[in-house]
Amino acid sequence: MVQIDQTNTAIVGLDLYPVAERHQASLVEAIVQTQIPSWIANPYFVTASVHQSLDGVRVFTYSQWQPRFDHRSLPRLPAFNEFFPPDTLQLEVTASRSIASAVEITEGDRITHLAEFRMMPSNQPEMVKRTTAEVDRAMSHSPGLISATFHRSLDGTRMFNYGQWESKEAFEAILKQPGFNPDQPYWEGLARNEFHLYKVVYVKAVS
Repeated sequence: MVQIDQTNTAIVGLDLYPVAERHQASLVEAIVQTQIPSWIANPYFVTASVHQSLDGVRVFTYSQWQPRFDHRSLPRLPAFNEFFPPDTLQLEVTASRSIASAVEITEGDRITHLAEFRMMPSNQPEMVKRTTAEVDRAMSHSPGLISATFHRSLDGTRMFNYGQWESKEAFEAILKQPGFNPDQPYWEGLARNEFHLYKVVYVKAVS
């Protein structure tokens, strides 16, 4: 189990991998067996978690690092030469709510919803403002929602919502609510959005 640092004392590294369905398990194995051990050896490493999509064609790692370290500077390992390179970003938390005192990332049956918002950098401040309000509304009106944590990319071009749900059915219910319905979204005019569902398959923190 690891915790999301809601105070931004750590920098979030997000690595988004596209992958063929038949290679998803091999990519996860390479990350767990090769990449994360190399991260653990780095003195700036704090935590890492690996997520695989339910549709089989995506994997992402959510890692946390001590400030002023950019994990994108680390060399690409030979074990990853057969996979597409990830889309890699640095993030910071802008709003976070949970039914518990901390946002915990754990292996198990929880469903992780990762929503990606792409935008012009000039629109990011308004998106931050809207999502700060929306996270409260979501937590108040969404049975089965365990936590919601919004992040902004440091380059200004994106935001991500890392949401945790008790089940896929609980997540699908929110899509019928005003403001979360893709036909009438709260981000309209500011960003383009897509989302995917994942399960956490590995977590690691410095001891």
